[in-house]
Amino acid sequence: MHEVLERLHELKIIPVVKINDVEKAIPLAQALCLGGLPCAEITFRTAQAEEAIRRIAVAFPEMLVGAGTVLTIEQVDKAVAAGARFIVSPGFNPRVVDHCIALGIPITPGCSSPSDVEQALERGLEVVKFFPAENLGGVSMLKAISGPYGGLKFIPTGGINAKNISEYLAFTKVLACGGSWMVKDELINDSDFDTIEKLTREAVQIVSGKAATQAETFVKAANVPLAGKVVTFGEIMLRLAPLGYYRFVQAETFDATYGGGEANVAVSLANFGLDARYVTKLPIHEIGQAAVDSLRRYGVDTSKIVRGGKRVGIYFLEKGASQRASKVIYDRANSSIAEATTTDFDWANIFDGACWFHFTGITPALGDNVAEICMEACKEAKRRGLTVSCDLNYRKNLWSREKAGTVMARLMPYVDICIANEEDAKDVFGIAADDSDITNGKLSHDGYKEVAKQLADRFGFEKVAITLRGSISANDNRWAGMLYDKGDYYFSKEYTIHIVDRVGGGDSFGGGLIYSLISNKAPQEALEFAVSASCLKHTIEGDFNQISTAEVDKLAAGDATGRVQR
Repeated sequence: MHEVLERLHELKIIPVVKINDVEKAIPLAQALCLGGLPCAEITFRTAQAEEAIRRIAVAFPEMLVGAGTVLTIEQVDKAVAAGARFIVSPGFNPRVVDHCIALGIPITPGCSSPSDVEQALERGLEVVKFFPAENLGGVSMLKAISGPYGGLKFIPTGGINAKNISEYLAFTKVLACGGSWMVKDELINDSDFDTIEKLTREAVQIVSGKAATQAETFVKAANVPLAGKVVTFGEIMLRLAPLGYYRFVQAETFDATYGGGEANVAVSLANFGLDARYVTKLPIHEIGQAAVDSLRRYGVDTSKIVRGGKRVGIYFLEKGASQRASKVIYDRANSSIAEATTTDFDWANIFDGACWFHFTGITPALGDNVAEICMEACKEAKRRGLTVSCDLNYRKNLWSREKAGTVMARLMPYVDICIANEEDAKDVFGIAADDSDITNGKLSHDGYKEVAKQLADRFGFEKVAITLRGSISANDNRWAGMLYDKGDYYFSKEYTIHIVDRVGGGDSFGGGLIYSLISNKAPQEALEFAVSASCLKHTIEGDFNQISTAEVDKLAAGDATGRVQR
């Protein structure tokens, strides 16, 4: 028997799902997996079915996703291209059946009469669909129609529910049952994924006699630490800044350092003792080498950095003071990474030994080619079961809000952990926090709860973390954060910080959060560590957060006096 059919036999239930809103696909799949049933038959009765299958197949590569109500060869081809691993048709259509056989993909055609069954046997099929099961007479009719046909198995569907499924499964010729009572249309339309998860757990317990365990394949156990490298991918730039608080027009010398969103995260993780690998493309000349060396000194693995191209991107930083804002000017066009191609990066090799992949919204903003590189990286990461995190990091000097929303929406279905600041969700996806005024430093906790929930509901994120910055002046900020974790909300303590250098503040938060989650800290503890790490970064010159875990733990525990350590 085909391995897919064997898997269906193990699961015993095939949730039949109709999706009208493709944004519901990922959270729905997550609910089914958490409920212990990593399987779904997406009916082709809606225009969203093809994209829903594609998103689920990418985000949950181990999930058994198939296409139902398939009526034509064209639909078969679309479903298979999207990632469907089995096809279900309501009746016996010889052209559809023959096409699936030629493609080598399992097909279970509907058979409601002996002539249908005989056609299936002539084509060597081992399993057929008995539909609509209850309207055709239920188990008694199934026994009658199947009697003469030896080892042929059936998948009854249509009217199957929690009350009668056990009777069907007791019949030895039933491979599995299809049902939609766990995923009723109104539950999906109302985004009631908690109820879907609950009903799925109950269904699994009915057919197996024990609590669901399949979810362990898809959800990392809370007490098992992740092992392996954290891979980050992006652009590292040469940073040129006037000394102190000089303005650009005053400067006669510039201080040269290196930094960039994902590079900053890699350095934080290395300083915290994790195995961090940074990936980019840099020219072979000495400035490119200096950028590499700036990472090596902190123990970051630079072995997968691609060398080539002509230049390192540059950004100029003018530090603000009091009511004068800081200013950044980019000179990064035609940098090595901006001109990179998908053939530059062997992600299977890069992810060898990795457990986590991190990127930011800055990287795909460098060009359509770099966005495609990010897409390939995300796909390979999910195929390998890596946790994927993304800091939205909207930069208006790199792309428009419209372009950012379009590109990032394609990447988000691959992301498990979304990180943002207080403005990113609005800038990228148009999701704004009610009752908040960022200019005046008014940030509503309830407003950001709703932002996090909307992001999670739309893209299926496991967690959403948001930094909350209240700007008093360029020198003084209020700093806090929130974490949304599977329906629960956590807020950190708030720090009043006097800023030495705020560039890299968000990246240090991301690094602290990744470290905490890999270390299996509880949600509140993980958030406090991330906010404390970032608070300390604001006191350090340069992009990199050169802080130890002991220093972060001390601040997170409440010692914010800044007294001299002797």
